[in-house]
Amino acid sequence: MRMEKRETREGFPDNFYRETNPDARREILLEALKKEDTPANRLRQRLLDLRYVKPARAKDGPWTDAYIKLWMSLKFAAQYAGSFFGGRGARRDVRRILEELEIARILEEGSEARELLYREFYHGACVYLGLCFRDRNYSSTLMGMVPMKEDSVQAKIARDIYESLYVGARFAQAEEELFLFRQAAKEAFEDRMPAQKEYLQELIDKG
Repeated sequence: MRMEKRETREGFPDNFYRETNPDARREILLEALKKEDTPANRLRQRLLDLRYVKPARAKDGPWTDAYIKLWMSLKFAAQYAGSFFGGRGARRDVRRILEELEIARILEEGSEARELLYREFYHGACVYLGLCFRDRNYSSTLMGMVPMKEDSVQAKIARDIYESLYVGARFAQAEEELFLFRQAAKEAFEDRMPAQKEYLQELIDKG
């Protein structure tokens, strides 16, 4: 069952979930906290602080999105699925990121915490999908020289979701903690690329 994303109203929190720039999101949330210092807004702040971090040696550099980092770690872990050798480092990396994001702890904090975590995951998935389309190397062939057709890019993203969030999560033994992330990514894909919805479901069912 889909969790409510409530993307039809104007103003906060919908502007917060539409924004992709980490600094702008912080400003929107800070303004909301000044008006309403609620448990929900404090949890949004916590999720934001856990998700966006600055490298220790580059405090003035760009934010690192831990959700994208988690996705890439799962994608790497999926490469070891079915192999009798290696993969311990990949599994360890996934576990470390999950612990840094406090996913298991937040999942235990009740239905509102799970819904807000879902909304942040959905936002992260949308960011990733956008990056895939904008990345010339991802959406092209022959070393970025020949653009892929839109439906081919969408099919590639569907395979990416399956391999990373299903195969990779299973290999990392993190399916329970990643259930909401997986659900959010699947629904973000279906909302934005409905033509490939059945293809993604077919990959999942065959897996």
